[in-house]
Amino acid sequence: MKHTTPFFYSSFACTASNCSDSCCIGWEIDIDQKTASYYHTLSQKEDFPFGKRLKEEISYEDIPHFILTPNERCPFLNHQNLCDIYIHLGEEHLCEICTQHPRFHEWFGNYKESGLGLCCEEAARFLLSSPEPLTFRTTVIEEEEDKTPFDKVLLDQLLCLRKEMFTLLQDRTKTFSSRLSSLLFLAEQAQQQLDHGDLPFSFAQTPSFSTFDTNPVENLDLLLSFLQTLEPIDLGWPDRLSCIQKELPALLSNREQFLSALHERMYEYEHLCVYFLYRYLLKATWDEDILSRVKFAVFSVSIIFLLGLYDFSKNGQYSLLDQIQNTKAYSKEIEYCDENLESVLEQSWNLPAFSTASLMDLIFALFKTK
Repeated sequence: MKHTTPFFYSSFACTASNCSDSCCIGWEIDIDQKTASYYHTLSQKEDFPFGKRLKEEISYEDIPHFILTPNERCPFLNHQNLCDIYIHLGEEHLCEICTQHPRFHEWFGNYKESGLGLCCEEAARFLLSSPEPLTFRTTVIEEEEDKTPFDKVLLDQLLCLRKEMFTLLQDRTKTFSSRLSSLLFLAEQAQQQLDHGDLPFSFAQTPSFSTFDTNPVENLDLLLSFLQTLEPIDLGWPDRLSCIQKELPALLSNREQFLSALHERMYEYEHLCVYFLYRYLLKATWDEDILSRVKFAVFSVSIIFLLGLYDFSKNGQYSLLDQIQNTKAYSKEIEYCDENLESVLEQSWNLPAFSTASLMDLIFALFKTK
């Protein structure tokens, strides 16, 4: 099987107790059936002291899962923020989600793609630290072919389209705002061609853009209001969005100063956009929805930029660590809640603030330089 990953994928390792956060806090953690059966067998052994905890701190009914403590910690996360299951049973007996997180995978027959999710700060550090354009590696691995039916012709076309989008985004001879606007134009073209069955895709020269007749401040206000209607993972997230919303005009007046301070680091937003396209665009193989996923990438980069602008306006500086923390916070709230992610993708077709014209104006309001 061919296997594609970001160039840093094999270098990733969990930082465990050195992480400022923990993926074992605030999440309901399901246990795969095979591992749950193993834990249940050990829990019945009277001569195995650790079995008592496996019996009392795991629910084996319906979907097996760890019973979180009142402060929403995994019961096996000790006071040093280390895993007692890892300590007592070994890494090989961790459940599937604990072994895999924050890795994600997508299978298409004998082709597989994997990556690292940005709700993990170490994954975000790998993505954002290097100024070099993000690259991917394809190797051959020993893994059984996935039997789920899919449209191979469409997959091949989406791979070509995504490659074109990566090339466009990583062309640093152009401004970042023009790259994002061209990306949206290309997505509109591709969606229209797919809707009419016009494959293979033909990539026309992307035009120069000025602005449209939308109000970027008003659109940002609507987008922030929408985000506050979603189910929060961190209870402080809606308040943070509300604070940004109240200060939008003042924040946008600081935009050029922020862009100037970040001049040598704009590649971070380029990397983020490439990541979102890498992770989500090929899912259009299943539902033929290209445009909402490209809009999601542009929207995500814009919101992460806005989080940074807010911090810069408050503190007068914005470090790589700040960028990592904001990226992680956004990813945790949107990418790692299925309902929230689906809501954003759905509303990208329905909310006027998500229209291509509105997003074009948003791009220029946030990223355009003189």
